[in-house]
Amino acid sequence: MILKIGRSRNKMDIGTLLKWMPDRLFLTLKYFAKTGKWMHWNRPTSFNEKIQWLKVYDRNPEYTLMVDKYEAKKYVAARIGEEYIIPTLGVWDSFDEIDFDKLPKQFVLKCTHDSGGLVIVKDKDQLDLLSAKAKIEKCLKRNYFWGTREWPYKNVQPRIIAEKYMVDESGYELKDYKLFTFNGFVKALYIATDRQSKEAEMKWNFYDMNFEKLPFWNAHPNSDLEMKRPESLSKMRELVEKLSKGIPHVRVDFYDINGQIYFGEMTFYHNSGFSAFHPEEWDYKFGEWIKLPDSIGGGYLIANKGYILWIHEGELHDIMDYKFFCLNGVCKCMKVDFDRFIEHRANYYDIQGNLLDLGETICPPDPQRAIVLPKSKEQMMKLAEKLSINIPLLRVDFYEVNGKIFFGELTFFPASGFGSFIKDEWDYRLGSWLMLSDK
Repeated sequence: MILKIGRSRNKMDIGTLLKWMPDRLFLTLKYFAKTGKWMHWNRPTSFNEKIQWLKVYDRNPEYTLMVDKYEAKKYVAARIGEEYIIPTLGVWDSFDEIDFDKLPKQFVLKCTHDSGGLVIVKDKDQLDLLSAKAKIEKCLKRNYFWGTREWPYKNVQPRIIAEKYMVDESGYELKDYKLFTFNGFVKALYIATDRQSKEAEMKWNFYDMNFEKLPFWNAHPNSDLEMKRPESLSKMRELVEKLSKGIPHVRVDFYDINGQIYFGEMTFYHNSGFSAFHPEEWDYKFGEWIKLPDSIGGGYLIANKGYILWIHEGELHDIMDYKFFCLNGVCKCMKVDFDRFIEHRANYYDIQGNLLDLGETICPPDPQRAIVLPKSKEQMMKLAEKLSINIPLLRVDFYEVNGKIFFGELTFFPASGFGSFIKDEWDYRLGSWLMLSDK
């Protein structure tokens, strides 16, 4: 094999070679190149280390929608309302499809799959079409995933959107608030200033949720400007926590424009986890807020082709799983496990969702516990019955995460046939449902 840095039809370039490199190895080397430190994959502790870990092991398919600048608007609007969305003026697969005659005098062009593919048009009559086309087409050819291994971007469809050009009546640059969430709770935020300035370097100031300035800088120096606590901060916090529910870590950005809040974007990997904190102790303070799975702190993983789903614990509440007992393709009852990491309990329900007086000694029921059955129960049951056709007994397990169904496992012999019931009659009643062959 001949390695050559550069383009060639017959020789492999460095970019192609790096695409062959496994994500974990790539990130190990890049993390060292950027920080001068080796990754601790088995027990990451700093914020930047945990960001690398999340890239490899937290691969929820919904994240792809959440980073797509077009699809994210629909995702966010469905959860907090259309009034927080900057209007989209059009979406196209290529630059040549754009009909500029139909666009207003001012607008913004963005690539949906990338960070940096941005053309701000303040006067359409002065737009340099060739320059804009070159910038957008270069962006369309780039897959942001390969340089950072930020998995959500890997399968985003490259498209172009035009957005309404937003102006703050104060005459200053748009106020952009970037809120860091951990397990669905906002812990800190930062404000960027001088973003569009040609004379001054961009500056970032970090704050806690009491809007007290935090004594560190990251990636960009602090600003000397005295920032006032935004009147909309409490509302932004409320909206951000709705959007980040069930997610171990995500940064959610909002604008405050003329007193109206608008969604900006969702970022899972702040600065791709490669920018140092000064002083370094803040890298570890932020890192403490990210809780990783059981072997190193909370939750567990389900791996499948094309994704890794991290079922993540939120505070002291675990993810419920729904176990459907099916006999020859007919669902007869459902078991719901809860409090598995405190005092394991399980309630049984009939197919209408009525609580049964059925319970196991190893994980007794809690009839007083108000369990809200998932909206997708009927769909789960139909899927379970499809999977169990012509099988004498099969238990099919599902999870519901953020309204989406995920398969858990198939069990042919629950408790290996050695389970103990609080009421013996249920052992016989369940047994009466199981029709064995005479052969």
